[in-house]
Amino acid sequence: MHTYRYTALDQLGRKQSGQVNAQGLPEARTQLRNKSLYILDVSPPLNFLNPFSVLGAIVGKLSPGQYFSASDSEKVILFRQLALMLRSGNTLTQGLEVCAEMTEKRSLSHSLLDVLIRIRSGSSFASALEEQGSAFPPVVSKLIASAEVSGELQATLERLADNLERNAAVKRQLMSSLAYPTVLFLAAFGVFMGLALGIVPKFAKMLEGKSQNLPAITQAMLDTSAWMIDYGAWLGGSLLGGVLAILVAYTTQPGKAVIDRVLLRMPIIGSSIRTSGMAQLGWTMSMLLSSGLTVLESLRVMSSITNNLRLAQCFEKAGSDILTGRSLTYGLQQPHIPVMVQHMTGIGERSGELEHVMSEIGKYYQHNAEIRIKAMIAMIEPAMTLVVGGMVAFVYIGFFKAMMQVSAG
Repeated sequence: MHTYRYTALDQLGRKQSGQVNAQGLPEARTQLRNKSLYILDVSPPLNFLNPFSVLGAIVGKLSPGQYFSASDSEKVILFRQLALMLRSGNTLTQGLEVCAEMTEKRSLSHSLLDVLIRIRSGSSFASALEEQGSAFPPVVSKLIASAEVSGELQATLERLADNLERNAAVKRQLMSSLAYPTVLFLAAFGVFMGLALGIVPKFAKMLEGKSQNLPAITQAMLDTSAWMIDYGAWLGGSLLGGVLAILVAYTTQPGKAVIDRVLLRMPIIGSSIRTSGMAQLGWTMSMLLSSGLTVLESLRVMSSITNNLRLAQCFEKAGSDILTGRSLTYGLQQPHIPVMVQHMTGIGERSGELEHVMSEIGKYYQHNAEIRIKAMIAMIEPAMTLVVGGMVAFVYIGFFKAMMQVSAG
């Protein structure tokens, strides 16, 4: 017999801690379930004579990953697991309890247990999910509410997992398109600072007193290095302050609106954001319409899950136009919505196949996003190579010309 420490929730959601005697961890979990407790954590007994046992327990408690919020990929796994549980004949509450035990993220596990407790108290699955706030996107509760009415919870969970997976793929592509040029720019800036602050000053000391009339390119190199030494700290502080100011402004609604609008107008970044947004619009609208939601409800969900505030405002305006009796095609006639989306939406409304047309829009723009990202990387890579090579060539030519002049007397 071993003594296991546990932390669990009772049927009223109150946290309880204690000990339970069992032959092994599975038996300890079974005993806690038989007491109608929802397990948060069960720790095996520590063997203080074994340092590896104590170290493993400490590392397990201090592991920072378990305290982070769940990613979209982990939510995809959750919904697929829950759909599998339902398909295997388990009840919804049984599936939620097992999924809460399997997930590694504490925040997601606690959210699932809170959902389970609310369902036991008579709440619906959709309203219990909605009470979790930002733990789940609004599209989840809307789809689950529709599924509870139609009785297609398992199929809806699978569609939801597919949609989240596609949206996560679009986000990853967008982030990679922004991260790659950022890394290259920082590398180029690091090379420039290393040359200006490390190599060139030593070169200047070596040339000191050997020649009065240095070549123009060498003098320009030395002047640039001297300026960076004198004012580089001010320049770095100004750049850091500007970045922090932008990040702080992005946390406010007016600041986010301005920055998102500027991002959409930027030549390369704006087209990538717009393309990714249209891919998300197509996939999500198709899924919501196939689940029984109206066009107006689908647009409201889209406006709440779209990251770019300017695009979200476009979807809100389209919903307002529908309330006044206008069509979706008319509502989407806005500057940041591509003409192709407007045209295809009109075809879908006239033919009565809006759901299918939106799915095709999602496929087209996701493929287009992949092509744009590859093309952008293909353009940025040689451009940054030229920038870094130009910096090195500038220093090398200046150094070479000065050496030739010094050696010639």
